[in-house]
Amino acid sequence: GKIYSLEIRLNDPHNIQNLITKPIIERGNVGFYDDNGIITSSILNHANKIYLYTIGFSLKNKIIFDTASGLAISKDGGKSFKKYLGPVIDRNIYDPCFATSPCVIIDENKFKMWYVSCDRWERLNKNDYRHFYNIKYKESKDGIHWEINSKISIDYANSREYAISRPAVIKDELIYKMWYSYRGQKDIKTYRIGYAESIDGINWVRKDNLMKQFDVSNSGWDSEMMCYPFVFNHKEKLYMLYNGNGYGKTGFGLATMER
Repeated sequence: GKIYSLEIRLNDPHNIQNLITKPIIERGNVGFYDDNGIITSSILNHANKIYLYTIGFSLKNKIIFDTASGLAISKDGGKSFKKYLGPVIDRNIYDPCFATSPCVIIDENKFKMWYVSCDRWERLNKNDYRHFYNIKYKESKDGIHWEINSKISIDYANSREYAISRPAVIKDELIYKMWYSYRGQKDIKTYRIGYAESIDGINWVRKDNLMKQFDVSNSGWDSEMMCYPFVFNHKEKLYMLYNGNGYGKTGFGLATMER
């Protein structure tokens, strides 16, 4: 993976403009946390700069991949980015396998992050492993240096669930709202999009049933899977970008909800 950009007119989403085909952010050099790929995760404006939090991939000799979270900053409105060479969060004593896919907002004069924490890999057969990860929370004063300690925000709902990923958080008046991907349901093997609410941003109540009507299509690019939501407000409407079959193999979609 490499990072590119395009522009979408929300009133005419099929009208794609300014498609940049040269990478805005490249993979890291050999040995760095993102030497096998880098993709976007969260973006925000701060102090006349754009903070773009990324997901960096590297390969391991046994498991499928390793991943950590990076940061790139733009001072020219997103035309170019300068990234930190190392990750801003990575595995530690609280996140033993990896820490990735952050969603960051600025609230109450501090940076708040919800991210994916992998706590173990389990062998399925000789050459196949399954990862188990949920969503945790941590804070920062500057968006660069993050506290080591973390708290679980969205945990596994049952013994079947093994992957809760890609949080997207907004604060709607006094309520924090989160969308995320989850899989490991009894009769559904692929990702679906879930939803939770919180008063303090730390303790959450899952309300996945509220998203049941937002399900896979009968046919087409998102008929097998829906995953990796990114939610934002614009002109009194709530928008969601999300991926479809094959984790986004053929592109991404846009959904809207009237406020």
